[in-house]
Amino acid sequence: MNLQKLKATVYEIAAVSTIKQLKTKYEVLKSLDMRCKASWEQALAIVQQHQTKFTSWLENPPDEYKELFAEIDQVAGSYDNELALLKQKQQVMMSVADDLQALAAEIQDEGDRLKYEARQIPQQADWN
Repeated sequence: MNLQKLKATVYEIAAVSTIKQLKTKYEVLKSLDMRCKASWEQALAIVQQHQTKFTSWLENPPDEYKELFAEIDQVAGSYDNELALLKQKQQVMMSVADDLQALAAEIQDEGDRLKYEARQIPQQADWN
């Protein structure tokens, strides 16, 4: 693997974009000289190891976290339901607003027509 691809892989797995962020996130990397390919290979091994440990932890977290995650899932589900309901109401309100706007335009047209007719009545009376 060439150096650029190696760097990109490390950055992607670590979810960072700079060496400084990488070394801040993984203290063990602070002593590495990131100008060397060997250091990037070491960084890749360390980042992959941390990622594997984290994935393993996520699959079987301690009981206290399981409860917390369940609560988070419940709250997220409620939020999603409320958001979907809000979006439905928004669509209804937008439809009502469109209908009101169309009605207002019709009333405006009718008002303009009535004004025109009202101006015509005195002229017709003068002609008679």
